Formats: sequence, C-alpha cells, structure tokens
Amino acid sequence: MTHAPGLERISNLLKNQVTNTDVIRFWVIASITISIIGITYLSMAAGYGAIVPQLFYFPILYATYFYPDRGIYVAGGCAAAYLIIALSFVTPDPIIIGGIVFQSLLFIGIAAGSAYLLHSREISLYVVPSVEDTDAIRTMINAGESGHREFKLQALWSLHLTKEQVAASESPDVKKYRTNASKVIIARSIAGFLNTDGGDLLIGIREDRINNAITIAGIENDYPSLPEADRNPDGYRRMIVDAIIRKYLPDIFDTAARYIHIAFPVMGGKTLCHIHVSRSDKPVFLNSGTEELFFIRVDASTREITGSTLAHYTLTRFSGS
Repeated sequence: MTHAPGLERISNLLKNQVTNTDVIRFWVIASITISIIGITYLSMAAGYGAIVPQLFYFPILYATYFYPDRGIYVAGGCAAAYLIIALSFVTPDPIIIGGIVFQSLLFIGIAAGSAYLLHSREISLYVVPSVEDTDAIRTMINAGESGHREFKLQALWSLHLTKEQVAASESPDVKKYRTNASKVIIARSIAGFLNTDGGDLLIGIREDRINNAITIAGIENDYPSLPEADRNPDGYRRMIVDAIIRKYLPDIFDTAARYIHIAFPVMGGKTLCHIHVSRSDKPVFLNSGTEELFFIRVDASTREITGSTLAHYTLTRFSGS
C-alpha cells in the first residue's frame, strides 16, 4: 500500500531522525575542532605552528570513522580554518604558502582515503571468519522461530517465476514484487530485526508446519539461481550483500557490517546461511523502489507499521539511541 503524502513526510522525518548518539558525536567533533582552531591561532600568533596542522587529524578521523560519507565536510571545514589562520601569520613566501595549501588539501585526502578504506572494510566484515559452533546453531534450530529467530528455506525461490506463475500465485508478496519477492522477504526480515532487538535469520531451513517438523535443507537449493562461479558460500554472501542489503536497505549499507554478520555453518553435509543481526541505533526503512516501508518483529513474525503507530514506535524506540 502506497503511503499518503502526509504519512510519507512523517516517514521521511523519522528516517532522518538524529539520535542522541549522533548529537553527542556532533558536539565531540565540534568541541575538538573549535579547540584545535583556537590552539592553532594562539600557536601561529606566537610563532609556533610547525606541528599544529596534525592536530586537525583527530576530528577528521573521528568524524570519518562514524560517518564515512560526511567526514569530508569536517575535513573541508578544518582545511578552510587552517588556511585562513595560517595565511594571516606567514610571510608572502611562495614555498611557505604552497606548504600551507598542500597541508589543507591533505586534510581532504585523509578524509577521502579513510572513507574509502572504511567502505572496503565494511564489505569484508560481512563474513564472520571463525567457524561457528554447530551445537549452538542446532540449539537455535531446535528452539524454533521466535521474536529473535526466523527460518527461511531459500532466498531466490521467486527469481525464475513465469508470468503465469505470478498471476496464479496466492502470495501477496509475489503479486506485489513478482520475481523479486523472495529477496524482498529476506530484506524485510533483516529490517525487522534491525528495528527491534536484533536476532538471527537462518536460510536453508525447511519447516513443515503441519507435522511440526524442521529439517536442514541447505542453501544449495539456491545455487542454480546464481552464476556458476558464485555457487559457493562466498558467492552467496555477495548476493546477500549486493542484491538484498545494498538494493533494499541502502541507508544501512555503508555501516551494515556493524550490525549484520554472515556466516555459513555446515550441518549434516548441508550449508546454512546464518545472518546475525544486531539492533540498529537508527530507523531502517526497506526501499522497494516505489515506496519505503518500516518493519518490526512481533512475536515470531515480521510486520509493517505505518502512520501514528510508526511515529510513536520510532520516537520511543530510537529516542535513547
């Protein structure tokens, strides 16, 4: 269901909500930067400015670490402040002026380089390098689904549905998202965990609700839907990251490795995809391409909330983040 214009504005406001943690980080960055600007001015005025530029690295690196795409703005502000102060106290020597300009540009380069490294690191951290405790996974499976656990058989089952199959399907998700339905469902589950208290999503589990039985089927059933070179856990990870998280949860993508960890335990000769999700400190919306939806976990299901319920939940859940 497409949101009404008024509710869309509420959703956009909540989506861009600044958390208490963001406010604290802002004041830390601002106070450090202002202090260094003051130290720079006093040092330059006293004729001791040789090591002052390096002090600006602290707020630049701090800001870039927490906000990779915004650290460049802090670096730009530091560069401008340093230029103004330094040029006010130096003699008009081309070499000295060139050194000051170079140092200012270096601030920008440090922020850009750090952001690049962080983005690269975020992608690599999606995989947990250690071998998972299969006993713990077995216990998780035996405990069944709950507010913190969800099982899915496949992530790509809808990829090759024909028009006739879509038309004949009784699934609202298939009717709405067609061949993308299965990937949206995985993204929805991840978003629900992020927006509530975190949890674990296991892909490769077959549930027989009639007979109350659970069997390990493995993600190998999804492999035929991947390119031949990607029919392995690493290729499956790339699919989860690029075709699901990047596409449907774009706002969390750059920092998702802080909340999402993917591993592939092997049980009974079958490979499972274990996605462990921590609670997010900001609202995470699912972007379907035509609308933005907000999901939470309620008991053992993932549910969408809208309107005043969304506003109340978001303000309550994230006000203390």
